[in-house]
Amino acid sequence: KKKSFKFCYDKNDYAVICETSMTIQEALHTNASFQEISARNQQKVKNLSNEMIIKRRTPLAATVTPDFPVCLIDENETLDIKFKTVDRVQKSTPKNTPPPPALMAERGNFVSFYISRTGGDNIQYILQNSRLTETSYICVYALKRENVEAALRRDGRFKEKVFQKGILKEESSKTLINLSDPVDVNDEFSEMKFQIIINPNKIKGQMSTQKDKNLNDSDTSQATNFTQASTNAEEKKIETLLKENESRKYTEIKEIPETQEILNLLREQHRDLVKTLKERENLKNDGEVKRFFRVEYDKSVQSFLEVNRVKKLIKRSGAICLIRVDDFINGTGFLLFKRFVLTNEHVVKEYDCDTLKLEHSLRAVFGYEDVGSPVNEISVKENCVALLKGKDDMGNYLDFALLELSRDVQLPELLKYWRNITSPIRGGVCIIGHPGGGVKQMDPCFIIPKEDIPQAAETHYTNNPKDHVIHVITKWCLAEDRELRESQIMYNSCFLHGSSGSPVFDDFCNLTGVHTGGYDYEEVSGESRSVMEYGLPLFPILVQIFIQCSQRGRSDVVQHFECQQNLKYVLQVANKQLQEDIRPPNDRFDLSASGSESVTLCVYTGAWSYSAPGEV
Repeated sequence: KKKSFKFCYDKNDYAVICETSMTIQEALHTNASFQEISARNQQKVKNLSNEMIIKRRTPLAATVTPDFPVCLIDENETLDIKFKTVDRVQKSTPKNTPPPPALMAERGNFVSFYISRTGGDNIQYILQNSRLTETSYICVYALKRENVEAALRRDGRFKEKVFQKGILKEESSKTLINLSDPVDVNDEFSEMKFQIIINPNKIKGQMSTQKDKNLNDSDTSQATNFTQASTNAEEKKIETLLKENESRKYTEIKEIPETQEILNLLREQHRDLVKTLKERENLKNDGEVKRFFRVEYDKSVQSFLEVNRVKKLIKRSGAICLIRVDDFINGTGFLLFKRFVLTNEHVVKEYDCDTLKLEHSLRAVFGYEDVGSPVNEISVKENCVALLKGKDDMGNYLDFALLELSRDVQLPELLKYWRNITSPIRGGVCIIGHPGGGVKQMDPCFIIPKEDIPQAAETHYTNNPKDHVIHVITKWCLAEDRELRESQIMYNSCFLHGSSGSPVFDDFCNLTGVHTGGYDYEEVSGESRSVMEYGLPLFPILVQIFIQCSQRGRSDVVQHFECQQNLKYVLQVANKQLQEDIRPPNDRFDLSASGSESVTLCVYTGAWSYSAPGEV
């Protein structure tokens, strides 16, 4: 069985195809480029070694060991590789050999979990060489049915004192897990986050239960030489903590007056809700229900909360602008490169199909972040550089327009932050734009995997039982647009009208798409509601821009694309189409053409809106 993934070294991506039974290191060594990279990084100085650091591009960006199973990484996942020169040290916990290939090939044989690189009080330094871990967490794998200690010893990065005095504390629930416990208790270990702390019940000097007699660690001798004063202080601190926990445990609880009836109703509803949740999510017991809510909560609070990510997004948001059509605000755009702004085709409205000359006056307004604050308003040249609303030659549905400003601006260029040829199918995204023509706003949200779209729509209908006719129509529209959805990144966002053309950033603050629309409707009360929203990936847009600019003689754009390291594959695909003399289709895909005789859903500046045929 084969697995494909990529590794990134020195800002270059390399593809790897290997057997799923391999470790990451074994798989990397099947790649000729990695073999050369590894050879260049061999350290020949005595007492020094060049160690390889492998970092996953997951939300926690955790580091893994070279013997991490390939079957545990995602298809087409990218691993960041670097080498660091460190002192050659004798490891205190010799690494065990990886499991046999027959076990390594099946993902179901393993669980993976995360451990904070920093331990708790009095055991902060838990890693043998913290310089080899540049992220907040490390990712550890374990065979099901083995205990925690066996997994940590195989990992090989932990100091011996972890096994003498440590215990795992789960970060969300604060549950303590002994190193002798198996990792598959209720199958809850997978993807959990832990911190190693001092075991409050560990007897001083007690050794680990793991039967490994061949350890040679300086920490062991240090542990036996602790002074009595420091030991007493530590024990006193633990005793204090235990007393605090005990006092919190028995805090007096007072009943809110006259709430018994409400309490009974909630208890009755709780049973039905848990039953429905178990059926819908195929959960077998209460432990799985708790884990489900914990995972959903963890996902909702971790996305884009890291300060460095927020700083990156704020800096890059300087490229985002309002798009004025005549005197009306019609959407959002962003500076792609130099003086070229990208937005949606339906934002620019009317234009000549042959010359791409705009029939309305357009202006880009940068820096609108507060009412009354000074802004930078720049007129747009009268001819579009490239645009398409319809299906391209690769079968992707596009809705984009590349505009040219009348003068240069000194602002972030978002094209340099585009990385991924394939769009993310899971995880978080962040949209920054001007919904409703208001001040610049940011909306972090989660991608709806394509296989979960019907479920997400059904959940919306269940939670919003009013306006059944509208729900039936939107449900039908979602079913009819199955082919269109293949080109979309679906998510739940609060951005509706006026946000078309907003950039969509991925978990790593890289530009990944353009926010384009959504399935929305108007309630009887007049309030706008939305089932879900979508963006279009940037890769096919960039290919189409290069093709059109090559055909229209825009050498300035063509030359800029040719100079960009991250656009090599874009040029390869575009040049292949140009060589085959494939022209963009003349027939435009009209998103409102599939409407029924009485009611349809159609695109309006950033969302779908409810209207009768002929009024679009």
